[in-house]
Amino acid sequence: MERHIAELTAAQRRQGVRVTEIYNGGVPTGESVQVCPNLHTYLLRPNVLRWAVFYSAMLLCRLNFSDGRIPIMHVHGDWHSFIGGRLAARRFKIGTLAASLHEWARAPDSLYRFALGGYAPIFTTGVRDAERLRRVLGKEPLHLVSAAADIFFQRRSENSTPVDVIAAGTVNARKNYELLVECAVKLPQFSFAIYGDGPERPRLEALADRMGATNVRFAGAVDRAEIRRSMGTARLLVNTSLAEGSPTVALEAMACGLPVVMTPSNDYRFLIDAGVNGIVTYGWSADELADAIRHFLEHPERLARSAKAAREAAAPHRWEQKARIVTEAMIAAVRASKTISE
Repeated sequence: MERHIAELTAAQRRQGVRVTEIYNGGVPTGESVQVCPNLHTYLLRPNVLRWAVFYSAMLLCRLNFSDGRIPIMHVHGDWHSFIGGRLAARRFKIGTLAASLHEWARAPDSLYRFALGGYAPIFTTGVRDAERLRRVLGKEPLHLVSAAADIFFQRRSENSTPVDVIAAGTVNARKNYELLVECAVKLPQFSFAIYGDGPERPRLEALADRMGATNVRFAGAVDRAEIRRSMGTARLLVNTSLAEGSPTVALEAMACGLPVVMTPSNDYRFLIDAGVNGIVTYGWSADELADAIRHFLEHPERLARSAKAAREAAAPHRWEQKARIVTEAMIAAVRASKTISE
């Protein structure tokens, strides 16, 4: 289960919403149903196979909503997930479907139009995705920016071994960490740490060895508290993704007081003030990325000002606020559905 989904779920529960997590991998935060516990579906490729296995197994689950609750299914993912969610909603007699589009998987617009039929509300984490859905569906999705947990807003640690540049996330092809390794070779005076695990890690470790990138450390998968401690010793976060919505890790880093350097995997003008609290590069060039890193790390006074600006930009983005937005939109959808049926 991705961290941002777990955080949103936990925040809704704190606000009195009863949520049942239906998941495959990860650690649930409360009432839950695990699907395919002996198979890590995240590793299945292509994605259509991954989601076909997950939702086929889910249809065999026993879910009981006969206790007076009004069931709403909130489906996270892309078009594969939304088609599976429609099938599950029919199987479990769930009348209200909410969708959160995390990134736009390659597919014709007509397929998204079909997959999202019957979903309301529809959330997107990325600005570009919201704009595209507006055009494809002819209605306004809700742009729901990710958030940082409260732990990331606490004071930074000053007693741990520092690292100059930190990156965090699943080590897969979409995160494009090969670019970060190339950048590290160009900046041997700085130290780099990559937190997370995934299918690309062995290849990237071998690449770092071949390129002589001795200043890159692969830290592996760690819990949230360790991510927070690691950000507390870092000076800058770099995100090299090819595609993202609104990266949770960027908001977490900014809450810790780290400026962020990001590739243009989405439109981040709502969050990044260029050169002030971060930089979004024009492309995916190691030279350009290295220049952006130098912009902050070679100027301590600028870095200190940017740390303050990063905290201020992250401050409005907390999970309690996001949970209220999601819950209120769902309640409105249920009421609208009742009005139409009457």
